[in-house]
Amino acid sequence: MNYNSISAFTDGISRQQGIPHTVSRKKTLSVCVAAALVACSSIMAIEDADAADSKRKSKNKIHKVDVVNELQAENARLREQLEQLQAAQKVGATSGTGAIPATSATSTIGAETPDAATTEPAEVVAQAEVEETKDLGEVVVSGRRAKPLLEKLHDVKQSESIISGKDLDKQLVQDLGGITRRASNVQFNQNNTRGASLSVRGVGKRSFTETQDPSVGITVDNVSYGLSQLANFSFYDVDNAVVTRGPRGTEGGLSASSGKVIITSKAPTFTPTADLSVAYGQQETLVIKGALGGAVVDDLLAWRGSFIVDKAKGYYGQEYDSNYSLYNRDRLSGRMQLLFTPTSTITTRLMADFEPKQPQLQNGLNFYHAQPQNYANGSLVDPNGAGSLASTRLYGFTNTSGAFTGPRAYFQGRGFNWNDYIGGEARKTVWFDQNKGQTVSNQGASLQTDWSVADHVLSSITAVRQYRFDAHNDEYTPFDINVDNGGGVNYSQYTQEIKIKNNLGGFFDYKAGLFGMKTNDTIDSKNGWGSDAGAWFATNAQYNILDKNAGTNRGAGLALLKDSLQDARVKQATKVSTLSGAIFGEGELHFTDKFSLIPGLRVTKEHRETADNRIVTANGAGSALNPVAVRGVQTGGFNSNATGVLGANSATQLQLADSVANRYFGTAITNTAGAAYNSLTAAQKTQIGTAKTVRANQIGQLYNTANSEYDAVLFTGQFTPTYKINDDLTTYVSWQYGQKSGSAIVTNGLPDTVKPEETNAAELGLKSFWLDKKVIVNVDTFIMDIKNYQQTVQVVDQFSTNQNIANGVVNPLAYTAAQGNVNKVRVHGVELDSVFNLIPDLSLRLNGAYNIAKYVDYKNAAKPEELAYLPGSFVDMSGKTLPGASKWSFVVGADYSKPFYNKYVFHTSVTTNFQSGYNNTDNLSVYGTTNPRSLTDLAVGVGTKNNILDASFIVKNLFNNNEHEQGWNSYSPYPYPVWYGVQLSAKM
Repeated sequence: MNYNSISAFTDGISRQQGIPHTVSRKKTLSVCVAAALVACSSIMAIEDADAADSKRKSKNKIHKVDVVNELQAENARLREQLEQLQAAQKVGATSGTGAIPATSATSTIGAETPDAATTEPAEVVAQAEVEETKDLGEVVVSGRRAKPLLEKLHDVKQSESIISGKDLDKQLVQDLGGITRRASNVQFNQNNTRGASLSVRGVGKRSFTETQDPSVGITVDNVSYGLSQLANFSFYDVDNAVVTRGPRGTEGGLSASSGKVIITSKAPTFTPTADLSVAYGQQETLVIKGALGGAVVDDLLAWRGSFIVDKAKGYYGQEYDSNYSLYNRDRLSGRMQLLFTPTSTITTRLMADFEPKQPQLQNGLNFYHAQPQNYANGSLVDPNGAGSLASTRLYGFTNTSGAFTGPRAYFQGRGFNWNDYIGGEARKTVWFDQNKGQTVSNQGASLQTDWSVADHVLSSITAVRQYRFDAHNDEYTPFDINVDNGGGVNYSQYTQEIKIKNNLGGFFDYKAGLFGMKTNDTIDSKNGWGSDAGAWFATNAQYNILDKNAGTNRGAGLALLKDSLQDARVKQATKVSTLSGAIFGEGELHFTDKFSLIPGLRVTKEHRETADNRIVTANGAGSALNPVAVRGVQTGGFNSNATGVLGANSATQLQLADSVANRYFGTAITNTAGAAYNSLTAAQKTQIGTAKTVRANQIGQLYNTANSEYDAVLFTGQFTPTYKINDDLTTYVSWQYGQKSGSAIVTNGLPDTVKPEETNAAELGLKSFWLDKKVIVNVDTFIMDIKNYQQTVQVVDQFSTNQNIANGVVNPLAYTAAQGNVNKVRVHGVELDSVFNLIPDLSLRLNGAYNIAKYVDYKNAAKPEELAYLPGSFVDMSGKTLPGASKWSFVVGADYSKPFYNKYVFHTSVTTNFQSGYNNTDNLSVYGTTNPRSLTDLAVGVGTKNNILDASFIVKNLFNNNEHEQGWNSYSPYPYPVWYGVQLSAKM
C-alpha cells in the first residue's frame, strides 16, 4: 500500500471551504486539526494493517484502505470520519488500534441493525444527522456515487432489507404499513390498532389474540415488543428500519420464528441539532415533526427531544353524525433522550416516549352488500329467514315455497332501510350510532449502558412499556342495538437484557447474553345491547311470536322484545401473564481469510398463566328473564322451557315468575306463589319463553374463572458457513431453527394449551458488489418447514362434548373455533435486494420475492361460508395457500437529485409496491380473494444544498388503487385512497 499521508494533509487544507461550519466555530483552526487527525489516523491505519494477523490481514486491510480512499475522494466522507474520530476520543476507541472505528455493520454476527448501539458505544455518540451519504440509494449533489446503506449489509449473512430514515421522510412514511412496503417479502396486515399483524414470507397473519406470540417480532430502539400492536403507531425521527427474514433469537432480544422488523431512532449527539417539518394536505391532514438536541455539558451530557403531531380527517364520512369520519388520525407523541458519557469507556442512553390517549374511528369501516342466497351446492343459505340476517330484517326474504316475506315492521319508517344498509360503498360513508371509536395510549422508557472493558463491550438494556386499548363497536345501523360492544387491553411489559461482545479482529468473534421478560395483560371482551337488540337478533320465528303474529298480545310481545336485551351487559375478562428467561450466544470463527462459520444457540424457559371468566355485569330491563344459572354462574331467573312452561322452582323463583306475568300481562298476584304465572294462556307463556330464549342466545355461555398454565423449554439455533469468493462476492448457507412458545388458553370455560411452533429453515444466499460497487445485488433462496403452526383452527369443545355425552347424543364430539395448531406449513422461494447507481444523480432500487406459502397438513380448518352446507365441523385445507400470502411481490424505487444555481437541489423519488393476488380471509373463502395491487408513492421537491430548507410535493397511492376482497356479505376497503400534500422542512 502506497499512500502519501502528507498529500492527505495538504489535500485537506486545500478543501477547507468544504468542511462544514458545524465541525468548529473557528473554521481555519478546525481544518488544520481535522486534517492532522486524518493524516495521523491514516498512518496508524496503514501501520496497523501491515502488522495485522495473517488470518485477518485481508479483511482489516481492505477496510482501512477503503476508508482512506474515501477520505481523499469525498469531503462529505471526510466530515463523517472526523466526527467518528471525535466520538472515539470521547468514549474510547473500541478497536484498540487508534484507527477510525468500524461500524457494527462490519460484524457478521448478531447484526440486528447496522447501527445497533448495543455493539459499539462510540456509535451512539458519533451518530449525527449530517450523515446524509449513508442513506439507501442516495446520490450526493456533486453527482458522485454515495455509499448506499444496502452496502452495509454485505457482511450480514442472512436475508435482510434495510430502509433509511431519510428515505421514509422523503415520502412522509410514518407507520408500519409504509415502512414494510419498502422491503421485500414482508407485509403489514391492516386492521384496527389492536388487530393488525406482520407477516414475513407469508407467515404471521393472525386475528385478535394476546395469548399467542407474534411470528414476526418487533424491536424498537433495542427493546423487544411482546405484542405487535405496541408498534402500530406513528414513527418519527427514524434513523433506519431493518427487516430480517427467518427464525431469529441467537443474537438477543425476544426470539421470533419467522423474522423481525427492527426500527432505530436517531440518537443524541453533542453536535447541535434542530429539525422541523410541517406537512399539510388532503383530508385536512396536518403532520408536524420536530427534533432538537445537542450538548448539555460538553463531552459529558447530550440530549435529543422529538415529537410528532399527526392529524387527519378520515376518507369515509359518518352519516349518523357528520362530526366523525372513519380512519381519521388524531395522534400526538413525544420522545426524550439523554446521552451520558461519564468516562471514556462508559456510555449511558436514557429514552422515554409517551403517546397520550386519543380516540380514533379505526374500527367499523365495513361496507355491506347482499350476501349470496345459495351455498356452493345450490341449497338456500337462510330458508324462511331462520338465521335472521340483516336482509331478513330490513329487506325480507323468499321462503322455500317461493313467497316473498317483506321486512320487519319494527324497523320500518325510522329513516333507515335496506338500501341505506348496503349503500355505503356508493356514498363512501358509514351510518351507525356508536361513534366512540378506539381509545389508545402507548408509553415506555429504557435505559441502556455500554461499558468498554478488556477488549469487550458489556451492555445492559432495561425497559418498561405500557399499552392501553379500548374499542366500542356497532352493528352498522343507527338503531339502538349494539351498545358498548368491543374489546379492551391493558398491557405492560418489563424486559432486561445483558450482553457481552468482544472487539472484532480475532479468530473468534462472539456475542452472548441473558434476556428476561415479564408481561401482564388484561383483555376485556364486552357485549352490550340496547332497546332494539331483541327485535334485531330474534330469529324470524321468534319475531313472529312476539310482534308480527302476536295478535291481542302484541303490546306485551313488543315490551318483551325490547326488555329481553335492553341495557344488558356481559364481559369476558382474560388475564394473561408470562415470564420468560433466555440465555443466548452466537459467534463467528474465521478459519481463513475467506471461510468462516457462524454457530448460534438460544435456550428459553417459558412460564405462562391465563385466567378467564365470562359473567353478566348488568342485567338491564330484563333481569327477570334470566335463566336460573348458566354453567354454575347464578343469574337469578326462574326455571321454564322454550314454551314458557315452568319447571322446578323455589318459592322465590315462582314469585319472580308472577312478577313477569303481572308486568307484561297485568295478571294479579295472589298469596299463592306461581298462581299468577300459571294463569297465563299458552300463547302468553310462549311469548315469555321466546323472550327468555332471545336473551339467553345473546348472553351465551357464562363461566366462573378457569385457569390454565403452560411451561416449556424452547430452543433457537443457527449454523451458517460463509465463504468470501473475492472482495465483491460473499456466499453463505444457513440452517436456522426456531421454536415459538405455546400458549395457555381457556376454550369455552375449560383450560387448554397450544403446542409450541417449530420452524426449520434453510437459506442459500449471495451478497455481491458489481461495477466498483455501483451495483449491489443480494439474493437468497430459502425453504421453511413449520410444524404445529399456530392460528385459529377448529378444536374440540370439551364442555359441549361432555354435555352431549350426558344427554346421550350418538356422535357427541363437538368443535369450536379457537387458537390451536396446524400440523404442517411449508414456505419456499427466492428474495432479492438490489440498488443500481449507474447514472450520475440517479439511484434505482429493486426488491422482490417469489414466495410459496402453503398448508401441507391442515385437516381441522373452519368451513368457509360458501361450504357451510357440508356435514361435520371442519374441512381439509391441505395444499391451500396461507391467507395474506402473495406469490409475487416487488418494490421498485428511484431517487433523482440534481443541483442547480449552485445553491439548490431538485429531487424526486418514487416507490411502487406490487403484490400479486391473495386470499385475505382466515377461512380461505372464495369471497376473500384480493386481486393484484400496486401502491405508488411519489415525492418531488426543491431544497438547498446544505439541507437547511426543503419543500416537497407528496402523493400517496398515486393511482388510487383500492383492491380488496369482495367478502361474503361485507368488505373493508383499503383505508387510504390517493392523498396529496406539501411538506416543508428546515434544519439548523
